Amino acid sequence: MKTSRYLIIIPNGVGIRNFFCTQFIDLLLQTGTVCVWHALPAIDIAPFRERWGDRVVWRELPAIGDPLLERLVRQAKIHAQLFWQLRLDPQTPIQPRRPPARLLPRLVELASRALGRLASGPRRIVLLDRLHQALASRASHVPAFERFLREEKPDAVFCGHQKALRAVPAMLAARRLGIPTATFIYSWDNLPKGRMPVSADRYFVWSAFMRDELVRLYPDVSPDRVRIVGTPQFESYHDASLIEPREKFLRGLGLEPGRPVVCFSGDDELTSPHDPVYLEDLAEAMQLVPAAERPQILFRRSPVDRSGRYAAVLAKHPEITVSDPLWRSHSDGEWSQIVPTRDDVALLVNVVCHSDLVINVGSTMAMDFAAFDKPAIFIAYDPPARDAHWSIENIYRLPHFKTTHELQPVHWARSRAEIGPVVMHALKHPEEKSVERLRWLHLHVAQPMDHASQRLSDALRSLATDRAWRAKGAA
Repeated sequence: MKTSRYLIIIPNGVGIRNFFCTQFIDLLLQTGTVCVWHALPAIDIAPFRERWGDRVVWRELPAIGDPLLERLVRQAKIHAQLFWQLRLDPQTPIQPRRPPARLLPRLVELASRALGRLASGPRRIVLLDRLHQALASRASHVPAFERFLREEKPDAVFCGHQKALRAVPAMLAARRLGIPTATFIYSWDNLPKGRMPVSADRYFVWSAFMRDELVRLYPDVSPDRVRIVGTPQFESYHDASLIEPREKFLRGLGLEPGRPVVCFSGDDELTSPHDPVYLEDLAEAMQLVPAAERPQILFRRSPVDRSGRYAAVLAKHPEITVSDPLWRSHSDGEWSQIVPTRDDVALLVNVVCHSDLVINVGSTMAMDFAAFDKPAIFIAYDPPARDAHWSIENIYRLPHFKTTHELQPVHWARSRAEIGPVVMHALKHPEEKSVERLRWLHLHVAQPMDHASQRLSDALRSLATDRAWRAKGAA
């Protein structure tokens, strides 16, 4: 059997969890050679260089600029997609964003929004997308990408994140050279959030639901270009070797194994700016529960949240136990520069395994807990201090929550006063929403979940070897 040459683009740190902390690379190595084209600090790839040795080649992505016209059109197509979705469903919120502070970015944002409104139809969006690709293909940094691809001669190019700007010229250069390309949709909520910057020959998605969503929002993408693979991010929950005994893990955090544990998982600051308020509301609600029945609170912040916004709450409530994510940070608040580690994969598995429920503002952590058939509570009320740029109502009107409202896989805390009763009810009746949450999880994530890396590697191998499809795709 002919071996294939796979080129894997990892443009930011979040791809490490899905593609390096799983069996994905190992499976590709069974049928070919792997080159990782990355934008990661040397310290972050060192453990993986050691793991795979000379079986994997590592190359740095060239630096890129962001020409003004290209940026304007790229942002315009994002707005155009959102305005089109608003026309299809007037209930879809387009949440107001705080305008950039500097004059030029502010002007680009306003101009792109106006252009996006004018182009808010499926045909015009496609034209805008093609204009963006044409502008990006003519950028001064593109020849460096083409030279590398001619030297490497991969049979297939795979991008680990469909929204990464650093990957755009690499994917466009590959397509211009006739090399088949694929990209992975990173999260369950990404597709309705505006036109993706990265274009590919094939799209690897979590589920049939996501495939249908992609085809609906991207009428220029035919169903035969979409492959259902699931997502590797849930595979670790099926690895029994990662799970510590409950007593050992909880005592290591200073928690009592015999008492229930409520995990409060934070979102990033932009998505949920009032999380400290909600954490304090939870702490005060638990203080009202008699000591003999009182649950313990385990707080895990979002890995991207490096702010000090929880400090006052944690100082006021020392009974809250903190388990910080073991991610490395190379900047303040940039997803692309905050990098997961294999140690954090194991930590998260144990947090989910040994907590009894999770509470947050609409986080995918509800799916993580559903993987263990454990309940989740979504907080659904605004804090007393109103925010002109954010409301809880708009959060839960976003398109990806439609199935949550239909299937009702979670409990809801719709006021500060409800937190305590809802937490205690969910702890006493953990089986109550079992059917609904498993149906919700299976709708959004292909099953079995622990076979995602296998399906993903099979799909990429098929792309690399399917000469007939390649000729069709390049035509």
